[in-house]
Amino acid sequence: MFNESKSISNLVKDSSNTTLTLSIDGPYFPLTKFRKALDGFIDLLTEIDKETSDTGNISVEWELTSIKQGSWHISTAGNPMSSEADQSRPCQIIQLFREGISQLQDSPVIPIGFTEAALRYTKVFGELINPNDFADIKFRNDGWTKTITPRLSGNIDEIRKSTYKFYGSLEGKLVSINVAGKQKIGIRSSIEEKTIQCYFNEDMFDIAKQALGQRVYVFGLIRQRLHGSKINIKAEEIKILPSRKDIPDVNEILSRLRIVSAG
Repeated sequence: MFNESKSISNLVKDSSNTTLTLSIDGPYFPLTKFRKALDGFIDLLTEIDKETSDTGNISVEWELTSIKQGSWHISTAGNPMSSEADQSRPCQIIQLFREGISQLQDSPVIPIGFTEAALRYTKVFGELINPNDFADIKFRNDGWTKTITPRLSGNIDEIRKSTYKFYGSLEGKLVSINVAGKQKIGIRSSIEEKTIQCYFNEDMFDIAKQALGQRVYVFGLIRQRLHGSKINIKAEEIKILPSRKDIPDVNEILSRLRIVSAG
């Protein structure tokens, strides 16, 4: 399970605020740039949600609560998608959003919960800054405000340069299959504590389908951050592993060995 930081726990205890606001100010508002900002806002929240949920699936639905004109202020509130879901999830996601945006604005370090896709969505905000139209972009939540500068995009560019590739393997639970565009599966790694995207060829589709919800072993070309976590893997082999409950413990193994020796 994703290990929440103390700051997330404190936010959940101290505040029920689940509203996040994107503010845009400037002399001119091109519709295409406005759409990019709105898409990036929604996609980033959704990506952080998927990356940090226990299943790798979306757990929160984001509701548009207000739009104010002049300087544009777009507010959204998070609602857990089921009554059984963790009711603190919206606060957790917003806190990760806050910490991630602040971190990336200051330095080229990957924040907790930020995937390759999340970095791409975040970079959009730094690229939109222009004194002729979107002169000012801010995010606000419960007393916290962060003003975006072009430095955000530069820091993300630095992060994305610092990667290397090698052949290796990973184990985890196969939590998702996506066949839109490039075929990929999501492997929830207990070691990495994140869902890693795994691209696979069409001839592996049947085994990927069979493996959904099960533990798997994947071997292939891994792309990884320098001194950081795995980004994705291009699979050359996928194997279904026995569930952990079916794996004998040390005592059972020793017992079997004694029986074999006695025989």
